[in-house]
Amino acid sequence: MTPQAHNPEINNAKYVSFVSYRKSGQAVATPVWIAPFEDGYGFTIESTSGKAKRLAHTSRATIQACNVKGVITSGATIYNCQASVVLHERAEQVRDAIAHKYGLTYKVFSIYLWFTSRFGKSKGLPEAAVILKITP
Repeated sequence: MTPQAHNPEINNAKYVSFVSYRKSGQAVATPVWIAPFEDGYGFTIESTSGKAKRLAHTSRATIQACNVKGVITSGATIYNCQASVVLHERAEQVRDAIAHKYGLTYKVFSIYLWFTSRFGKSKGLPEAAVILKITP
C-alpha cells in the first residue's frame, strides 16, 4: 500500500465527490459513499449507470471530500485516480467494505437496494462497483 492510497481525509469523509468524464471531456460529479478497498477505494454503482458508461471509455477520475449534496468540503484535496468497473464477486467485496464502513446506515439503505434489485430497473443485472487507485 502506498502512503497516498489511504489517507485520513478520504477515509473519514462520509461522502466523496466522484468525477468521471464524458467523451467530450466534460466532467460529471456525483457524491458517493466510498470505503477503503485493497490499496485504494471502492463504491457501488448500477452496471447501466452513467458512471459505468463514462468509465467504459476512460479510467480517468478524481475524488474529493464533499457533503451529501456534492458540495465540496472547504479545503478538500483533489485526488487523481484510475477507476475501473468490476462485477460479481469483486463488486460484492466492495459492497461488503461499504457495509462495514457505514454500518447501520447501510443496513437501512440495503432494504431499498433489495427492492430495486428485485423489482426496479436493475432487476437481473449483475452487481457492479468501481475500484479507484489514487495516482500521483
